[in-house]
Amino acid sequence: MPQNENKLQKLTLMLGQTVAAMRVNEMLTCRLLNWIAAQTDDPQRFLAEAVDDVRNELRSAAKEDGSRVTAEAAKQALEYLDNLGTEMLAPRGRKRESAETKGLSPLDGYRFPSFTSALDGRIQGSARHRDH
Repeated sequence: MPQNENKLQKLTLMLGQTVAAMRVNEMLTCRLLNWIAAQTDDPQRFLAEAVDDVRNELRSAAKEDGSRVTAEAAKQALEYLDNLGTEMLAPRGRKRESAETKGLSPLDGYRFPSFTSALDGRIQGSARHRDH
């Protein structure tokens, strides 16, 4: 049983790190897209076209692949993209607080697993093992 717990802790750690890295990438991408959009004559149109381009690429790739698994993954990705697009295209107030307080991500409010929780369990497990 301890070996299974250790594997679960490692998987939890890896999942937490993966989700956090994806969130960082999402935040940076959104900020870059918003900055690029601000350099254009029509920022909302630029963002809408960027989201539409990605949407079309996802649909096309899923159609070409034809597998049920890819179709489901594309469906989930399209839902995520729609949420992200809505967030990015939402009218921004004059205050900067909207981006800082609310964040730029549909993942805001999600409780990410701690990077150290799996390590803490492993360290405590090792200490217990030595004590016995």
